[in-house]
Amino acid sequence: MPKLIPTVKKSVRNQFVRMLLSMLFLFILFVGAFFVYTSLTNERLIEERDDINEKAQLVRKLDESFNGIFFRSRGYYAFKATNELNALYDEMNRFELHLEEFGNLPLSNEERLLYEELSDFIIVYRNEILPKAMGYVEEDNYEALRKLSSSGTNDLVNNFISYTKTYTAETDLIVRDLFNRTLEQVQLLTVLYILFGMIVVVIIGIILRKVIQNLISPIEKLTTATDAFASGIYVDITPLKKKEDELGLLATSFYNMTLSIQDKEEVLTTQNEELMAQQDELQGNQEQLKQSLNQLQQYSELNHVLTFTLDKGKLLEDLHAYLRSIYEFDSSLLYLVGSDEYVSKGLAKETTERLIKSLDIDKIARLEEEKTFVICREVNPSHQHIAGATYYAYDLYSCILNSEKKIVAILLATREGRKFTATDYSDINGHMNQASIAFERIFMYEEVERARKLNQSIIDTTNEGIQFVSIYGEVLLLNEALFKIIRYPNYEIQDKVPQEIWMKHFQTIVCEPEELISFLKNAIIEQFTNTRTMRYSINDDITSFIEVYATSVFEGDEKVGTMFVHRDITSEYEVDQMKSELVSTVSHELRTPLSSVLGFTELLLTKEMQPERQKRYIETIHKEAKRLTNLINDFLDLQRMESGRQVYVMEKVAFNEVVQEVLNKFDFNSQYKVQFEDLSESSFVKADEERLVQLLINLIGNAVKFSPNGGDIIIRAEKSENCVKVSIQDSGIGIPESEIPTLFQKFKRIDNSSRRKIGGTGLGLALSKEIVLNHNGEIWIESQENVGTTVYFTLPLFEQANIVNREDLSGHRSSANPTVMIVEDDFSQALLLSEELKSKGFSILYHEDIERAMDDAQQVPLVGIVMDLKFGENLLGMDLVEFLRTNEKTKDIPIIISSALDKSMVDVEKYNVEKYFTKPYPPDELSTLLVTLIEER
Repeated sequence: MPKLIPTVKKSVRNQFVRMLLSMLFLFILFVGAFFVYTSLTNERLIEERDDINEKAQLVRKLDESFNGIFFRSRGYYAFKATNELNALYDEMNRFELHLEEFGNLPLSNEERLLYEELSDFIIVYRNEILPKAMGYVEEDNYEALRKLSSSGTNDLVNNFISYTKTYTAETDLIVRDLFNRTLEQVQLLTVLYILFGMIVVVIIGIILRKVIQNLISPIEKLTTATDAFASGIYVDITPLKKKEDELGLLATSFYNMTLSIQDKEEVLTTQNEELMAQQDELQGNQEQLKQSLNQLQQYSELNHVLTFTLDKGKLLEDLHAYLRSIYEFDSSLLYLVGSDEYVSKGLAKETTERLIKSLDIDKIARLEEEKTFVICREVNPSHQHIAGATYYAYDLYSCILNSEKKIVAILLATREGRKFTATDYSDINGHMNQASIAFERIFMYEEVERARKLNQSIIDTTNEGIQFVSIYGEVLLLNEALFKIIRYPNYEIQDKVPQEIWMKHFQTIVCEPEELISFLKNAIIEQFTNTRTMRYSINDDITSFIEVYATSVFEGDEKVGTMFVHRDITSEYEVDQMKSELVSTVSHELRTPLSSVLGFTELLLTKEMQPERQKRYIETIHKEAKRLTNLINDFLDLQRMESGRQVYVMEKVAFNEVVQEVLNKFDFNSQYKVQFEDLSESSFVKADEERLVQLLINLIGNAVKFSPNGGDIIIRAEKSENCVKVSIQDSGIGIPESEIPTLFQKFKRIDNSSRRKIGGTGLGLALSKEIVLNHNGEIWIESQENVGTTVYFTLPLFEQANIVNREDLSGHRSSANPTVMIVEDDFSQALLLSEELKSKGFSILYHEDIERAMDDAQQVPLVGIVMDLKFGENLLGMDLVEFLRTNEKTKDIPIIISSALDKSMVDVEKYNVEKYFTKPYPPDELSTLLVTLIEER
């Protein structure tokens, strides 16, 4: 039978509860009384402080308003300002409001007397004094105003100000007294707090003594008894058992427990051993479960790879790693048949490559039949290494088959001394079947990707820009040609381009954005099912013309999108424009001379006329026929050049001679002043002389033709790197800036009134460009309307390495070549002197016009002037000499005369001529003289 639990007669808890309740009652009583006393005292002090502060604030506000009344009144008296009067009334209202608040407070007799005086004053001031004062101000009676102010008002003001000061001082004394009383109260409360704390400490000490006596000491004895019992020592706890409280009950229970434990110790020991065995078994199961979870996680990762990966290499690596971790191969190899991709572990690279290449056909045939098999082999004594006895190695062969039962991949694995079980066979076969499905998916994806890339390559090699748009407006397909046509940046292309993005790009580049966007949107909608075409243009550096046609794409009967094909038709458009230009040119340039030829021929055939008139008509027919011949030759030359059938004979050509030769062919009238500046170090270029003449005739002819009012035509040649840079500058009608990029097109003529009068075929510049390009040069134009035009072109120098030796001037000149002016009407003589001087590093400025030479001599820095005296039948050279010596800008330029006249005919000393050369003379004497003059200066 179970033992009855003894009852407690004196509960420890009850003893302590009674003690704590008594202490808590006393504590609450004391704290309550103390709190009530403190609260009442604080409330009384706060009320006194608030009353004093409120009175002080109201007195301060009354003082401010009182002062404001008299400040505003004086402002009104002084300036009669209405705003000051309004402010005065506002101050009076505020004063009355503050006064009313002051009167409602509990006041002393003195304060009540002040309140009544101020109330009477504000009534009298508002109703009597202020109206009188306003009347005096309106009448400008400031004497009466002063009397009114001194009639007693000032006394009241001074008394109030004195009172506010006194009141403020008294208030400060009261507040200070209140503060002292508060401080005394705080000190008293502090003393009471200390006394209360000491009482609390004494009570706590009493309670702790009782706790130690009745609770802690018995517990310590029980603890000692427990420790002793645990060590096998008996301790008598009889005194504790006699206690009538919980501790006595605890001691009795402890005593009974020791007896029970001693009785059941052997049973507990046996149960403990059984529990230890069960714990070991649970730990073993836990390790096995952890291993199973690890394998399950690895299988899950492999399954994810088998399901989603499209990378054969990663699939091989993950499959091989999984099989090795599960089946613990000592060495293994997994490779794709017919490729270089493989994964191995525990094998050297040479061994791996040998196994891949040397797998015999019998094993391959067996794999195709069985998919997985194992070969057992005995390890020879020589191969046992550190093994102490003979053992067997088990070689596993397994494969992955595709849907056609062809081997895709082969697994070779070895275990040394450990067999493969039937379960291993089955599991490995299952994994290989799963891998087979994954490889099938990868091969299908690669096939689709190859087909897609092939289709994309076919589309990209198409010259037309292809753009496939879904019915939702997204671009799903486009090729490289479209990038070039519409100038779309490649890096902005994504899998799908939203409609607003690609249409916004079209809006920014095309010249007809509204028409094109409307065309594109109408073609995208589902209702559009036929074909539509439109042309648009793109204005970039040059204008491009594009034709786009749209056609719907269907899957069955359902529309899935629209195919847009953009084709660059700029060349076709230019051909059409060229045809129009050609028709216009032929209609004008051919009909005009043909009309003259036919007209004059008909006159000669049908009418009798005098020989002089017949000759004039025949000359006109010859001139117009020649004009027609030149026009046809221009057509034929341009056609030969563009087709590549024009033959160029490149040879060493003296460019300055060609320029002079061309200039001699022109019959310039007095309106034109033509100047050739030869600033190049060498005149020899690599060119076809006949084509070079044709080029210069075209360009100089244009300079003359488009300068109908005459002016300067300056031809300048200078060295630029490995070529001669030539410029032909006129001061004619100029060219609009917008037309310059199109000037070299065939049949291009600028359509304005001044040029229509001049006429032309529009072939000259196109021919010039072809000639320059075939000389490996460049040609360009700079022009300003109504100012003039400059045409530039470059020609390659002939034998650049042996152009010039300029040692004679290397120490005597700056980086720019010193310039010498040659004034000579004999072209051959001028050319001879020019070549000699250029060989010594001089730049040449050539003139055959005396007036032009006079102008340039004042503007161009010259180191010398070489001149002839006789031009035609006149001795004009002396006029130039006299001008040079009398002009302030040119009087110091050295003058050298080169003339066929006898020296005695000229007063050389009078004009300070440096040297007089009588033709003929050696040209090197001239160059030596100029070098000497530079050295002397």
